[in-house]
Amino acid sequence: MKRRLLVIPALIAALALLVPGSASAVWGGKLDTAHPQVGAMYFDVMDTDQPIIDGLVCSGSYAGESKDGQHDVFLTAGHCLPPAELGIAPADLFVSFDNNASSNAVSDPVSNPIQVQAYHQMPGFGRDLGDLRDLGVLLLPKDSVPGSIAPVRLPPAAYLDSLKDQGTLKFRVVDVVGYGVTPIWDPPGPTSFFFDGMRRAGTSTVVGLTKAFLRFNQNPHGIGTGSGVCFGDSGSPQFDQGTLLVLSVTSGGNGQCNSVNYNYRVDTPQARSFLGQFVNLP
Repeated sequence: MKRRLLVIPALIAALALLVPGSASAVWGGKLDTAHPQVGAMYFDVMDTDQPIIDGLVCSGSYAGESKDGQHDVFLTAGHCLPPAELGIAPADLFVSFDNNASSNAVSDPVSNPIQVQAYHQMPGFGRDLGDLRDLGVLLLPKDSVPGSIAPVRLPPAAYLDSLKDQGTLKFRVVDVVGYGVTPIWDPPGPTSFFFDGMRRAGTSTVVGLTKAFLRFNQNPHGIGTGSGVCFGDSGSPQFDQGTLLVLSVTSGGNGQCNSVNYNYRVDTPQARSFLGQFVNLP
């Protein structure tokens, strides 16, 4: 028990250092019931096989049945996965698709947790700041995700490039959904953060595209929409507005969650090469 209680701060610290300004809930958004396929990843803090909300590590989404038909697949960010040196087994991690709206405290148990069977980080993660290869998958038991939850959809190859060529990508508004913290900027001094572990949804505005990242403006006083992502939203999907089509996965931004946010594309050759090992691609 003592070792496990010491591991969780080490895990969170390690994950925070992996990506500069790595993200954690959707601020400025509303409690979400429209995206049951967006879930959260938890570490078993108390070593009881019953994770609590305060053990949240990242957000993510249900990507459907695995290619081999043996698992359900949870898509998240690569930096959400434990470094090997921490010795964290897959069984120490859990996923839940509950929105936690009925919980009274972050010490409450997570509802309907699903124990992870395996996890995989995109090869080459973190070696190139221009392309962090920041994707990860958790393999869950087959049929453990309720049948009423529809999986997210992945885009065809070079989908974002085609939108850019058509002139419809810049300033495109997307749906953002996640479980992370809400930044509090108003009082003097450093930014503080509020956490209740609830799933929220909002919108962000596309401002740029690189070979690996889709960039969003979430400055509340700029061209942003008044909402955005923060710590704990890492791994969460950004949807083409009003759809379940994933454009990118939350990767990182600034430490106050109020500037440009960088999100890892899922339509590039390198992303598709990784994801295509686990799910069928369009």
